[in-house]
Amino acid sequence: MITAARNYGNFLWRCARVATVGDWRYYAWVGLLVAVTLLGLNAYCKQLVHGLMVTGMSDEVSWGVYIANFTFLVGVAAAAVMMVIPVYIYDNEEMHDLVIFGELLAVAAIIMCLLFVTVDLGRPDRFWHLIPFLGQMNFPNSMLSWDVIVLNGYLVLNVHICGYLIYTRYQGRKPSKWFYIPFVFIAIVWAVSIHTVTAFLYVGLGGRPFWNSAIVGPRFLASAFSAGPALIILALQVVRRVTASGSAADWSEAVDVGASPGRPAAPEDLAELARVLPELAGVSSADRARALAGAAVLDVARGDLLLRQGTTSLDAFFVLRGRVVVKREESGRARITRTASPGDQFGEVSALQGTRRMATAIAEEPSRILRLPADSLRVLLETPAMNTVVRSRMSERLMITDHALLTLRGIVQVSMIINVFLLANEVFKEFYSGNLHVASSKYLFLGLHGHHALVPWIWTAVALNLIGMTLLILPISRSLKWLDVACVCCIVGIWIEKGMGLVIPGFIPTPLGAIVEYTPSLNETLVCLGIWAFGLLCYTIFLRMTVPILQGRMTKANEGQPEPALAS
Repeated sequence: MITAARNYGNFLWRCARVATVGDWRYYAWVGLLVAVTLLGLNAYCKQLVHGLMVTGMSDEVSWGVYIANFTFLVGVAAAAVMMVIPVYIYDNEEMHDLVIFGELLAVAAIIMCLLFVTVDLGRPDRFWHLIPFLGQMNFPNSMLSWDVIVLNGYLVLNVHICGYLIYTRYQGRKPSKWFYIPFVFIAIVWAVSIHTVTAFLYVGLGGRPFWNSAIVGPRFLASAFSAGPALIILALQVVRRVTASGSAADWSEAVDVGASPGRPAAPEDLAELARVLPELAGVSSADRARALAGAAVLDVARGDLLLRQGTTSLDAFFVLRGRVVVKREESGRARITRTASPGDQFGEVSALQGTRRMATAIAEEPSRILRLPADSLRVLLETPAMNTVVRSRMSERLMITDHALLTLRGIVQVSMIINVFLLANEVFKEFYSGNLHVASSKYLFLGLHGHHALVPWIWTAVALNLIGMTLLILPISRSLKWLDVACVCCIVGIWIEKGMGLVIPGFIPTPLGAIVEYTPSLNETLVCLGIWAFGLLCYTIFLRMTVPILQGRMTKANEGQPEPALAS
């Protein structure tokens, strides 16, 4: 127990240290976020002293931009499920590691949600009333109490899943499915519940007819499954760019030694491998002798190529000493997919399947490599322990491929069509029926009695939603440049429509018929920017700690070495 606690403490300490290591881009970005966060904190301190009178809210419009951002971010958090489903239900291995990025975004989004709720409280010192089993929540009658439970529960679920998977990858061991798979499926249902419960907060207010529609829940989910994956697409492309390390031209002149004769492998070489790969000890002497047929040992220098992307070969490699970095070239940039240390293998997938090499392997330092023909590797795989460890490591690659991004595009595409369709249904119901409660919708879309503050905003949102949907439907969005444009349109359009376009009109006109317009104050805006900056700062730090672990560049085996840079 003491050893486990010490190991986990070292893991947390290394994560904290690597979060402080980066290039000028990283420091500039983090510095900007910290500065905006401090501005927001200063603005909130003023609000704490003077009360909500420093905001644009009033007795008539008691929810404003704080709750609008809260509503949008709950959808972003719920959207992580759209990456979990393809991996854990449809077994899409290509997106396996990308799920962690989606769940980390959910963690950051929930943190921002809780902060927006906190700053919206007129008496934040009484927040403890919202804590289950400690406060005095009106449970189960109050939808707000349900919202508190589902939001905090979803935060705990995602922290557990992400933390456990990242820690086991750091330790170089296979995660126990019983310890996280059940929570994954619970999180799938929970993700739907957090946004459904948030929708019910609006629908359940009988005195606000603008929100009294059964379609609000489905609209919330459709918009969430559009904006959330769109944000993830943009985030993944940023990760790809900042972790890129040049292009294939950088190693075009490198010496390719993977096919060189080397020296014949001997039993002592397998014994050396067994010291760093304990599962090899279970292979019988006869099978070891069979595996040595055609095997060779290569002593390579730093920068030597062991295999090149796009070529064909039937050899797999094990690292005996040193370290090998595996890079995949795509869209003109080279990205690290994994780092092989002593005991790790590479090139085994294409060797066993007889396909072209998916990446290029380069010695990062002087190394000794054991090269095995595919038939020899199959002999080792006949031992269950070896088969398990090799097969498990075959999926340990950080590959943010164009195909994975286009898979997310398909999710956004379908969700956006549904979102626009449901919005059109809502508009038809409000205006065609012509009932007494159409005043809020008229204020939103057309203006009411000379008051039209939100009209430019909602029509901007409609235009952006239609542009984003059209781009996603057209084949042009298969180009990442246009996909980015479509994602930005969807995110901004949904933020306006689902935030300001949903929250504010529900209060206008009041039940007494008064029209009191709402405009966020400067102080209120600074608080919002501060919370967004803090959330992005959290997500940036999460990614900075996670990416080196997923790449295999920060592991328990290399404790004591300098922390990895952003790209190498």
